[in-house]
Amino acid sequence: MVDIGMPTLIELPEIEDCAALCSKLGLQFVELNMNLPQYQTVSLDTDRLEAAAKRYGIYFTIHLDENLNVSDFNPFVAQA
Repeated sequence: MVDIGMPTLIELPEIEDCAALCSKLGLQFVELNMNLPQYQTVSLDTDRLEAAAKRYGIYFTIHLDENLNVSDFNPFVAQA
């Protein structure tokens, strides 16, 4: 069986709304788009994600930022 999911939607800025729609559509996961401000690592609330996943019986995956440049000389990128 193949799991089927959906991307986060800019029309639904709250993670709970995306999770509810995912569940309503019978999908298994929501892919968090790390390009969007609310899904930046400094903005993510893991307790909130875990609660939404449990409440709606789904899980989350991530779509890394397309601008991630692993050869960047930025010290924060180098540390990652």
